[in-house]
Amino acid sequence: MSEVLCAPESRADAAAFLQVATRGATLSTHADLWRWLRDDVQALLPHDLLLVAWGDFTAGDLQVDLVSSLPGLRTHECGAGRLQPLVNYLRDCWIAAGHAACQLDLHGCADLFGAPGQGWGPGHALSFMRSGVVHGTRDPRTGCERIFAALANRPQPADSAPGMLRLLMPFIDLSLRGMPSTPARQARFDRGEFDALVGPLGTLSERERQIMVWVAMGKTNPEIGCILRISEFTVKNHMKSIFTKLDVTNRAQAVAKLTRMAAYA
Repeated sequence: MSEVLCAPESRADAAAFLQVATRGATLSTHADLWRWLRDDVQALLPHDLLLVAWGDFTAGDLQVDLVSSLPGLRTHECGAGRLQPLVNYLRDCWIAAGHAACQLDLHGCADLFGAPGQGWGPGHALSFMRSGVVHGTRDPRTGCERIFAALANRPQPADSAPGMLRLLMPFIDLSLRGMPSTPARQARFDRGEFDALVGPLGTLSERERQIMVWVAMGKTNPEIGCILRISEFTVKNHMKSIFTKLDVTNRAQAVAKLTRMAAYA
């Protein structure tokens, strides 16, 4: 606690940090995490993308979680494999800094954002990241490492960003560990797979297809609204339209019907 109280410049700053940290410790969904990062953490640690990677880095057995409002930067759209060069670089920087939080300059690091043909392209949101701050943890019992990186498309304040990530990291970690895991069957859904499900129907709009991707992954209307950057009311209206088109009365029936359509397509 002494580190937290000493880091901000004044008692007011310390109180503000503790208020933000306390809210961070109560998060239960990715939508809550996204709102917390967007509304509370931005003032303390400006960033456009939060990347968390964990697992056995030596063996390449990793999982990745992305929290961002930028198009194309969702966990299901990227995946650990495509992010491997960037994740390894972030870990190397953390190790080179003596396992301390450190500032990164990502100018001229295009090779970190995937090989040509992997779909990133020069116009992809990830290619615009210009700076970052990274920190991590290591479990001495299992050897599992967790890397936390806040990336931005502009320079970050070098004097405060590493220390702020160090202070916020336990709360981010606690939130992610406490969030419900997606069931294995739902976790296998991706955009390509679900296009195969809704394709035979030919009746859902593009937005309705997007919404049903997230419905199949167990997301709530508020979460889908945050992900797609539309209001919860708009999501509800789309769901009503989907139910009418599919002749169903609830979300589970909608997913089940699309699954049956795929099986007989």
